[in-house]
Amino acid sequence: MIRDSLGFRAELEKINEWWFTNSVKEARLYPLKREQFEILKKELENPRISILIGPRRVGKSVLIKQTIEHLIKNGHNPRNVLYYSLDDPSLSVYSDNLLKDIVDYFLENIALSGKKYIFLDEVHLFDKWYKWIKAFYDREKDLKFILSGSSSTSLQKEANVFLRGRTFEIEMFPLNFFEFAKFSGIKVERIDYQELLKLNEFEVRRIQHNLKNTFKEYLSVGGFPEWFKIKNQSDAKLRWFTMLIEDIPKKAIYEDIASLFGIRNVKILEQVFAFIAVHQSKLLSYETINDVVKLDRSTLINYIEFLKSSYLIAEILKFAGIKEQIKAKKKFLVIDQGLRNAILKDYEVKEDNLGFIFENLIGIALFLFCKKNDAKLNYWKPNDEVDFIISDKEIIPVEAKYKNRIRENDKDNLKNFMRKFKKDKAFLITKNLYGQERVGKSSLYFIPAEIFLLSL
Repeated sequence: MIRDSLGFRAELEKINEWWFTNSVKEARLYPLKREQFEILKKELENPRISILIGPRRVGKSVLIKQTIEHLIKNGHNPRNVLYYSLDDPSLSVYSDNLLKDIVDYFLENIALSGKKYIFLDEVHLFDKWYKWIKAFYDREKDLKFILSGSSSTSLQKEANVFLRGRTFEIEMFPLNFFEFAKFSGIKVERIDYQELLKLNEFEVRRIQHNLKNTFKEYLSVGGFPEWFKIKNQSDAKLRWFTMLIEDIPKKAIYEDIASLFGIRNVKILEQVFAFIAVHQSKLLSYETINDVVKLDRSTLINYIEFLKSSYLIAEILKFAGIKEQIKAKKKFLVIDQGLRNAILKDYEVKEDNLGFIFENLIGIALFLFCKKNDAKLNYWKPNDEVDFIISDKEIIPVEAKYKNRIRENDKDNLKNFMRKFKKDKAFLITKNLYGQERVGKSSLYFIPAEIFLLSL
């Protein structure tokens, strides 16, 4: 039940200003749209519940506001569109069952006839959110829910159990390099994955020249889109890295994970994340991590799962059978390069940290590419290591070496993999080198980083 319905309505009207203005201010501040906008736009006419999932600050709220603007521009009555973020405390003082009360109030006092759209941001923060969404979904036939959240474990698990067959998930991550270049105002085209090997060298050099400074910037600040809001301000980088730490890992760990999973000693969870960030791209055993954080094995595994579910880290397993994968060391990557740099205070990319930064960047790009295409990403290590193994329609080994000069021993591991598994191609991602080298009947392709990233 709502306490003080007049106050409740006044707050709701402030949040949903388009009921009076017929436009969405935040959507105009961010005119560039990501590919998820087109996916969500198509979903608007589908009655199933749309769920946006991704890390904090990745642009889920902006996407929602852009979608609301699209609805209004295309003739939907603004009063039939409701938005609320469950991490906003402004309405919680009026109700003990906010999610139910806000939807009921909207349907009874604001909405008109016709299809209605309800956007609920950070819905995972509301206890038993799925119970009320299911009730409204089953009861109201002219109602479309669009939900967002920053915890895949909470949203996906509960949606799969309580909303089975009623949902469609859209994942959002930090900007990939192609998107980052677009947001930087550079005219650039995606390169088809299959066309990587067919470019002429002049075209490769032209693309590299146009993207040189943008790539350096991307290596440093990462892909969270809010960078473009502050990049031209004084002390932008220092402010950016401070904001990344305060708004992403700290809130994800201390607010999202701690409250969702009832973790008491949150400081140790933060230490696990920091340890992984320091040792990103290295092979780690649970025992190595536990030498520092002193947890029992099952608790540590749970903590790592929590970090993965909040989109702070990615885990890469060994290219091997399941039994060996379970026993083998894991490779962990921080989900965004700028976030990793902020944690380690690597505010400038230098020669002494470039190798790990570059491998993490390529690794995350490959991880997200594989996730999007339902492929697998592993590493290989019999004696020496191959950084990444893509298992899609074909198996392709990939090494990341950001060097001007590639030596023979930089190629050895890829060649060994191709020979052992009889694979016909391998990629070595380089600083400048573009071309190929025959390895028996197979080919080792050298591809500059900017070119490779445009294909993912």
